[in-house]
Amino acid sequence: MASEPAAAVRVLTGRYRAVRPRVGNGLGHPPAEDVETVMGFAFRAPSLWRHEYGGRVAVAETNFPPWVEPGLSFPGDGWPWRFGPDPARLVVPALRELPAGRPTEHDGRAAVRTEMAGPEGMTLELVVDSGTGMVLRASAPGTAYVEELSELAFPEALPDDRFVRPEDDGSADRAEQLRWERIREHYRTRPLPVPASWPGPLGRPSPIDGDPDTGYVVVDLDNEPSPGTPTAAQLVRQPLGEPPYFEGWARDPGHHLQRWRDARWQWTLVLSDHPLTVEQLERVRRELASGE
Repeated sequence: MASEPAAAVRVLTGRYRAVRPRVGNGLGHPPAEDVETVMGFAFRAPSLWRHEYGGRVAVAETNFPPWVEPGLSFPGDGWPWRFGPDPARLVVPALRELPAGRPTEHDGRAAVRTEMAGPEGMTLELVVDSGTGMVLRASAPGTAYVEELSELAFPEALPDDRFVRPEDDGSADRAEQLRWERIREHYRTRPLPVPASWPGPLGRPSPIDGDPDTGYVVVDLDNEPSPGTPTAAQLVRQPLGEPPYFEGWARDPGHHLQRWRDARWQWTLVLSDHPLTVEQLERVRRELASGE
């Protein structure tokens, strides 16, 4: 069954959602948290995109052919879900021919449910739009992985200014610089939460984000090379009532995430290639709970 040529999609707006499974922390630890990304987007053929994510707007032009053969790509580094979330992954690999499958619908749009080969021998289940051939949803049974499009609209046109990077008068950069200087000045005379029980040598830990008024701080622990320990780690301290930390490195599903709470603070460790063992983490937790 043939679909309408994908190139007929000239203008498109919608919502994109991706869930990427995070690498686990090992035996004895809770299951790893998934990484969810949700963004609004606008597309104008052949290759202009606007992304709206977390209050930020990005405008870019893709540097690859706008319509290519289907194929959701994943890095071949042993962790197949470490792709960069992007609605182009579902819009651009539009199918020229609808594959055999079962009729269904997604977010009110007629579609076909089918399968294709995925990474590391997995099978991807696809929901393919019957009108355009776009992949409306991709998932892998047995994993948390999913990518999907919703709230799709096909207006006749969008104003040019939707695809112009917003004006920046430098005020945001100046405000960020002042905030950073305040954080650095605050911790010149106050100790950072750095565990002496860390299972490897540390260099010169430093604050890289935070709020002196609340006690929230992100510390680069400045790990020095040591066998069996992370090559890089960040420790995050937050008030108990704040949303859990999910910024910076924590958005990368290839980084380990370990969380806990004590009587005063909630804590997050973001680690590169080695999580702490249950015993190592318990020593760090006890030490930090007895500190400032």
